[in-house]
Amino acid sequence: MIRPVTKIIDPVARAEVLFCAFIAEHNLPFAVADHFTDLVKVMFPDSEVAKKFRCKRTKATNIVTKVLAPEAEKKVTQLCRSQKFSILMDESNDRGDSKCVAILVRTYDTDVLQVNTFFLAMPICNVGNGENLFMCLQEVFTANNIPWENVVGYSSDNAAVMIGNNNSVLSRIRGKVPNVVNIGCPCHIMSTCTQYGVKKLGVPVDELLHDVFTHFQHSSKRRQALQEFREFTDTETYKLVRFCSTRWLSLQTCVDRFLQQWPALEAYFASHEDVEKKGNRVARASENLRDPVVALVFRFLSFILQPLNTFNTDFQHASAVVGYLHSEINRLIRSTMAKFVKMSVISAAADVTKVDFETRDNQHDDDTIAIGHATRTYLDEAPPEVQASFFRKVRAFYVELTTKMLTKFPVNDEVLKALSFLRPENRQNTSTESVVKLSVRLGVGNPDRIHDEFVDFQLLSESALPPYVEGMALDPFWSCIASMKTPLQKARFPQLSALAFAALSIPHSNADPERCFSALKKIQKEERENLGHKTVEALLRVKMNTKTVCFNQNPTSEMCTAAHSVCN
Repeated sequence: MIRPVTKIIDPVARAEVLFCAFIAEHNLPFAVADHFTDLVKVMFPDSEVAKKFRCKRTKATNIVTKVLAPEAEKKVTQLCRSQKFSILMDESNDRGDSKCVAILVRTYDTDVLQVNTFFLAMPICNVGNGENLFMCLQEVFTANNIPWENVVGYSSDNAAVMIGNNNSVLSRIRGKVPNVVNIGCPCHIMSTCTQYGVKKLGVPVDELLHDVFTHFQHSSKRRQALQEFREFTDTETYKLVRFCSTRWLSLQTCVDRFLQQWPALEAYFASHEDVEKKGNRVARASENLRDPVVALVFRFLSFILQPLNTFNTDFQHASAVVGYLHSEINRLIRSTMAKFVKMSVISAAADVTKVDFETRDNQHDDDTIAIGHATRTYLDEAPPEVQASFFRKVRAFYVELTTKMLTKFPVNDEVLKALSFLRPENRQNTSTESVVKLSVRLGVGNPDRIHDEFVDFQLLSESALPPYVEGMALDPFWSCIASMKTPLQKARFPQLSALAFAALSIPHSNADPERCFSALKKIQKEERENLGHKTVEALLRVKMNTKTVCFNQNPTSEMCTAAHSVCN
């Protein structure tokens, strides 16, 4: 009998690999390794591993770039070669003068039985047109032997260079994969629709937020003066927040914080020495703060931005929730309409796109239109002409917001509708034809087998279904479905579950590349600004593709061997 050979793992090399994983996970400078190598000997004088531990900055860098990063990359490329996945892309100019493009993939991770997003590459692309961006993607695919036929979805921001019908990255991907699915980024769309609505209010919201923040930004003397007015007006002390239009959720935070500070700010600017000088920032801010319509608009925004941001937050999650997207888009639009349109008008329409919300007679009266309790309370003290002006602005906001949502959201997208089959509570109401069409679109399974398996799935009793709570991530449910067997111990839903995993890999937003750039900023701290591009890319690969915390990782013997010889 031949006994299997047991590979012995060098404990010193293992310790060095784990230490480098710790550096990568926590964005530490490699220079930390210089002192740690000596410190560990002092900390653990009785340890033989500590005595032999030698991992200073050069070796630590090599272990990250030549051991940990290739290991993290290997798993991702193997998944992309063997199963369906989606591409996520976004541009950034955070690397100094070099402009990078983040390329991520989203697929079902068979090791942990859930859908995950992985970092694939971040090539430099200084001229960010559709052709060059696509060539970066093509080069990454070619270098890693990733087949285009496994691509089912694509996600990016909504810029024309990314998703335009002509001469974009998406148009070139469709040259390779005609049926690739792109449902847009609902988070970007929601932010854009909100910006259009705010413009219709006719109030300088952005200007006022910017004027006030920049006035205090670099002056401790002015901030101290403001503090005195806070005490005088009995206003709690909160730090003012910078408004950034590209941050999806920042407007509500800024508006809420601004309202908290309003009494102190109004008193401060009204008494400022420059308030009589026309055209300057102080005079402009003081005038806006004393305008009752502006005060009403800010209170209204605090009310209306909350449900819009809730939708945005729900679909920034990394978990697999694409099956909820169509119903949640419809629910958001209908609930927004209900704030200013009569319920009978909404109920009478065949679908949400048929509601006549622009006709004044179909809208609520001023006393029933939704503006929020705080706004309504403040409004009671305003003169009639101010109230009339305010309600005209609110109606213009609602009409513009609803119009843009109906135009930009994929309300009637057949693929998005078909993805609702992923939710078990919809299985009885979903047509088998739509599921079969989806399988053909994604290139998964045999249509006849998909038909039979989905009918079998529809016939399952409630008690036979895996545990499921409405609103939960959908990949655990379908992992259980994939493991179900017939009485003869054969897989019961092999092709239907494969379709579900391919469908779940379709991105429900483009938040993952934003998370990638957040990780990039943490890596490129001031003390690490001289890191080379390949090192930064390696750190991102380790950080984003390693789903286990550093102290729970288990380096393989191959990794330890490579780490032992990496500087030899």
